[in-house]
Amino acid sequence: MMGLQLVPVGVNLISIFSSPNDQSLWAIDSRWNVHVRTGITEEMPVGIDWEHIPGLQACQLAISTRTVWARCPNGDVARRYGITDKNPAGDYWKKIPGNVSCLTATPLDELWATGASGQLLQRLTKNFHHPHSMQKHGDASVSFHSDDFEDEWEVI
Repeated sequence: MMGLQLVPVGVNLISIFSSPNDQSLWAIDSRWNVHVRTGITEEMPVGIDWEHIPGLQACQLAISTRTVWARCPNGDVARRYGITDKNPAGDYWKKIPGNVSCLTATPLDELWATGASGQLLQRLTKNFHHPHSMQKHGDASVSFHSDDFEDEWEVI
């Protein structure tokens, strides 16, 4: 072993979640704090360190290829924004409407959940993908990012 910190000192990890492409590893500790494994590369598939992700407590995570969803202990749902290869921790959590008892995500970023009354729910998300270059409209510049979206729950 190369002296890697496999578990954060003083932290008891109780759940581990991996992305479908094995490029992202997240965990929840016994206090419902969220952690992400940093430094995961082809050359270092176990990563380098754990980073605490502040902003909310979670009792379950669902990870797609590009998104992390969290279910809070009270059933609220949040999505982590700004996750990239260079920024595996992302930038911030944003709570989304709804209250669920469990959730899962597909590799293509489709979120499924069970509502508090047992109904099956699917989160409808429309991502807007535009070239990274700015689009000119008269004197105003408009740009869209992949995290710009509209979404809602659909009862199945």
